[in-house]
Amino acid sequence: MNKICREAEASLDYYGLFKGIMEQATMPMSPLESLASSAVRTAHKVQAKLIVVLTRGGSTSRLVAKYRPSVPVLSVAVPVLTTNALTWACSSEKPARQTLVTRGLIPLLAEGSARASDTDTTDEILHAAISHAKDRGYCAKGDCIIALHRIAGASIIKIVDVD
Repeated sequence: MNKICREAEASLDYYGLFKGIMEQATMPMSPLESLASSAVRTAHKVQAKLIVVLTRGGSTSRLVAKYRPSVPVLSVAVPVLTTNALTWACSSEKPARQTLVTRGLIPLLAEGSARASDTDTTDEILHAAISHAKDRGYCAKGDCIIALHRIAGASIIKIVDVD
């Protein structure tokens, strides 16, 4: 069954699927949907091996999967840490589990962090996700990947060379 699925996947024209989905998309797109489609287009143009999406609830990852990228999407669920000055609470792993039912998404649950700066936390989580992807064989040294995440309210697409 695995061999049949791999052969069927290899025969698909993913960029043709992407173009068809883009033709059917309603305009104007939401900013998040525009970001997701841009990540898939960028992955195709630079021949990336993987798309890494840092997400809180999983909706960004599902939007990326909607555009049928030809590469796997590593959906890194970042837990939310909250405090009321006496105790700390961490959100559940539910977003990571929910991505299991979406085609092309590979879930990964990141560690929570109480750092003062979102930039430090994001870079740390992205580095850990890339290390995990290398260990699992989704990418290798010298490959190019696309990273999609938010920093202080700004959505960012990065082209990252794996080292």
